[in-house]
Amino acid sequence: MKRTLLIALLVAGCSSSNLETSRGPNGETITGNAVSVQVTNATNAQAAFSLAESYCRDKRRAARFVAQTGTTAAFDCVKTE
Repeated sequence: MKRTLLIALLVAGCSSSNLETSRGPNGETITGNAVSVQVTNATNAQAAFSLAESYCRDKRRAARFVAQTGTTAAFDCVKTE
């Protein structure tokens, strides 16, 4: 189930023309758009969440954990009130 969800997020993210990729301070890969973000190769779950939260905050949203497969963690960027 988690793998299917992560693949769906990857496909949805790749279909967006606003897909962005950047690097974190320790070489993590951060890939996302206005509604979701994936963090790969973070040292731990908290580090991945912090990077996702920072990414989503730039979009005026908050990170919400979706799934983790191997070294990739997926997050939704949800609107804040």
